[in-house]
Amino acid sequence: MGFSVTAAFALMMIACLIAFGVVVNVMSANFKAINLAEKKKSDLSIERENTNFEIVSINATNVTISSYTLTAVIYNDGSTTLRTDEFSVLIDGVLQQNVTYNVTYLFPLSYAKLSIDNLPGTVGSTHRIEVVSGNGVARFAEYTVK
Repeated sequence: MGFSVTAAFALMMIACLIAFGVVVNVMSANFKAINLAEKKKSDLSIERENTNFEIVSINATNVTISSYTLTAVIYNDGSTTLRTDEFSVLIDGVLQQNVTYNVTYLFPLSYAKLSIDNLPGTVGSTHRIEVVSGNGVARFAEYTVK
C-alpha cells in the first residue's frame, strides 16, 4: 500500500478539481445570462411605465369607390422617445405593412403623422385602428371613412 494509493488519490483530486472548475465556469456563465435578462426586463418595465402616447386625430378620406387613405396624428405625452419604425399599425385587426411616417423619432411632447394608402372601405364604413409602440404599449380608436 505505498505509492499506488497516493498516486490514485492525487489523480482523483486532480479530476475533481477539473470537474469543479468546469461546473463553476458553466454556473458563472448562467448567472451572467440570468442577471443580464433581469436587467433587460427591468429596463423594459421602466420604459413601458414611462411610455404614453395618444391618437389625436384620424382622417380617412375616400379615394375610389372601394378604397380610402388614412392619416392619423399621434402625440407622445410620455417621457420615452419612441422610434416610429418600431410601431405596428393594425386596421380592423390586420397588420399594415405600407405605413409611412413624417418623422423617425417621436420625442416626448411632439407629434408624428402616419399615413396608409389604398385601404379597403367605402364612404360611411366604420373601422378600428390599433397603434402599438415598439415596447408594447397600445392605443385604439374608431373612425368613419368620409
